[in-house]
Amino acid sequence: MSRTRPSPDPRRTRRRLIGILVIGPLVLLTAGVALLYWAYEQDRHPKPDSGRPGAWMTVSPEEVSQFTRVGIPAAAADVRWGYQNGFQDDFAVLTFRLPQTGLEEFKGALAVSEWAESTYVQSVDLAGFQHVGAPDPTSMLPLSCGDFYSPAPAKNIATRVCLAPQPGGTSQVWVSAFQTS
Repeated sequence: MSRTRPSPDPRRTRRRLIGILVIGPLVLLTAGVALLYWAYEQDRHPKPDSGRPGAWMTVSPEEVSQFTRVGIPAAAADVRWGYQNGFQDDFAVLTFRLPQTGLEEFKGALAVSEWAESTYVQSVDLAGFQHVGAPDPTSMLPLSCGDFYSPAPAKNIATRVCLAPQPGGTSQVWVSAFQTS
């Protein structure tokens, strides 16, 4: 007695084939888009201390002070700092409160040739100050700001220092610096 296999239903076979040919590529496309989105987000928001461009690095306030070429006075209070690793240009922010009595001495120690009133703070600086939890400089306009450039063998640094008087006899100091080469 021989058994014969029943012939497959052509409609069922056609449905399976359509399912494989249509649904399969859509699933692969969806997986590919999800993978690209994940990779893009990893590039846009690198993990802290990863060393990748855009990552905020854990450094000491002394290292940030050395990078910005601005010393932190002994009388400074509420010192906050941050250092962001860049693709080409590194970026650092430093902020603190300083008693009015030490303000002129602090300003005199800087290489700023001219102080001017400013009503504008660059958005990259704002992002850095927000990252370290510093007071918002745009809420204390106008600011007294000065710039200086520090050529060095390894890194040329452009630094901006802004000051604003505070109630209680102190001044808020914001320092931002970036590597220009």
